[in-house]
Amino acid sequence: MLVRALRLTNLRAHRELEVALQPGLNVLVGLNGAGKTTVLEAANIVLCGSMLRPGTPRDLMTHGQDYLRVEATLEEAGAIVIAAVAMSRDGERKATADGAVLDDFSRWEGRVPVRSFLPDDLRLIKGSPRRRREYLDTLCSRCQPDYRSVLRQYDQALAQRNALLRSARHGDAGDQYSPWDAMLAKTGLAVVSRRSAALASFVRSFQVTYAELTGEPADSVRLVYRTNVGDMDEQAYESRLVASRAADQQRTFTHLGPHRDDLRLVRRELDMRDCASQGEQRAAVLALVLAEWAYLCGSSSQPLLLLDDVMSELDTGRRRALVALLSQGGQTVITTTDPSHFSSEELSEAHVVDLSRPETLVRT
Repeated sequence: MLVRALRLTNLRAHRELEVALQPGLNVLVGLNGAGKTTVLEAANIVLCGSMLRPGTPRDLMTHGQDYLRVEATLEEAGAIVIAAVAMSRDGERKATADGAVLDDFSRWEGRVPVRSFLPDDLRLIKGSPRRRREYLDTLCSRCQPDYRSVLRQYDQALAQRNALLRSARHGDAGDQYSPWDAMLAKTGLAVVSRRSAALASFVRSFQVTYAELTGEPADSVRLVYRTNVGDMDEQAYESRLVASRAADQQRTFTHLGPHRDDLRLVRRELDMRDCASQGEQRAAVLALVLAEWAYLCGSSSQPLLLLDDVMSELDTGRRRALVALLSQGGQTVITTTDPSHFSSEELSEAHVVDLSRPETLVRT
């Protein structure tokens, strides 16, 4: 499924804007503050229901307006469908497909999956373990259809045990822990197993993509999964939960389990969080995004890749390598302030939209 057009109403700086898109590479050109990233955000909002940048739905709305609306014209096998999202300042939100109300955005998740890269995505390396777990969970859910269900069962058991830990400060919960300990052991090991399997199937693709982008050897980078339950079976896991109960009561939360896992990017045997420049970190995260996108391109879906201002941070060789990778399939929208970051041949083969030139887009 391809995105043929995006229509924005009252979205940040755009009161009314319509942008036509083509298969393959779309280059969105504009000065700083022209609203290029907002166009990418519109695609993510209408297809995923989420914002690309931190903030609230109210932050999305044009100043002085009480609502916003985003529409995407989607094409699949010659058939057209209009996906839309409307939000009001009082918090009401409605998603539709050809006018029919949708309960959520799962309809588009498999048919036009979205992957994005923004400058803030360096938080994947620099940020907290929670950010990396979220990335890992997203990767697993794309590789294993039942993963979200298993993770949800684990999270529910964890919430119940943590509630007991907090209440135990005012009295002993006794055997009430047993069923939740058993459920945590069973589902926790299932989560770890699935995360390990997803990484094992993905890491080579990441390494090859990193090598193509940077010119460095593929084995110079690794993804290292850290878990505190990897060497246990269910019985050992349950025993550890029982043994740690008193300490967990003092902490008021469960210390053991995959909710404490971490994923580290390692380059030349050094953790990139501590021993890599911002440029090196950016290249590694971009390679992760591109590897996921390439994986999705190999499936039956038509993924949409959103890249915000990546060319300005790359040297000439890596720019050429990036465009070569993007030419391998799928649909991409990439923003830039300077079209000279692309070669004349690359621009001739791309669909170029210049926000300062009305003839390259549709305004209403």
